[in-house]
Amino acid sequence: MYVHAVSSFACAPVDDIEGLKADLKNYTDFFFRRVNKFILLSLLGVHRCIHKRKFDRSIAVFLATENGNLGDTENVLHQMYRQNSFPKPFNFINTMSNTASFYVAQSLKSLGRSITVSSKNVSFERSLELAMVDFEMGHIREALVGGVDEAVISREYFVKKYDPSYHDVRLVEGSSWLYLTAEKTGAIGEITDIQTFTAREEAIQWARTAGCAGPVIAFGILMGPEEKEIWRRECPSDAELDYIGTIGFFDTAASIAVSTFFESYKHACLIHVNRNIQGQYVVLAGKSY
Repeated sequence: MYVHAVSSFACAPVDDIEGLKADLKNYTDFFFRRVNKFILLSLLGVHRCIHKRKFDRSIAVFLATENGNLGDTENVLHQMYRQNSFPKPFNFINTMSNTASFYVAQSLKSLGRSITVSSKNVSFERSLELAMVDFEMGHIREALVGGVDEAVISREYFVKKYDPSYHDVRLVEGSSWLYLTAEKTGAIGEITDIQTFTAREEAIQWARTAGCAGPVIAFGILMGPEEKEIWRRECPSDAELDYIGTIGFFDTAASIAVSTFFESYKHACLIHVNRNIQGQYVVLAGKSY
């Protein structure tokens, strides 16, 4: 899959969505009303990526999210269990997180497939795998693949879930996207492969041969300090992309690692190593031109 454009959007947690609306208007004249923060983040990331580019109306949309619409889900639960009332219709409808991919497709006037993907800490990687299969089968020629998540509401929950070495990390809202096609001409790079492994040794052995010598390496949030040190020793790299430390964390932050790599590195290879909650290693390889 050849990468033709990327977007890397992240911001501090937002309470007032008017700023997101104003920013979005810089990239599209799509008229929207009654959209929430999660939908706005999705639209903003996509239109930053595709801005002023020509694309086919059959373009497919693969929206990856770990948590979906946190804000409206919290509102609905508050209305039901704290206020003992029926939820407001707008809030209730927008708890369905897959409405965001519909809004994205509608704003693009896309007639292609539109899919929302969630998969236990590797949602972005799984969405790329689905897109890769569709490209290989000839079902699609163009796709937008992105990771979108609101900032985690509870830092206490975050601390319980993730490695202690990341407990002081900034929690951000994020929407990062790749515009992929089957054509190499004009591309800025490519996603070469994604593989899943149960054993670390197998994952490292594959990573050594999947990219070029001395790749840029990046780690997902479930890769603790000892785990990362093993990888640094066994899979030597020329640079490390610490996107969580520099940008912050949202639950599909692997998407911003990949987009930042293509924005920041030329003529380089990327190895991104992530783990899911079952302990499997999901390794992504890419190459920039």
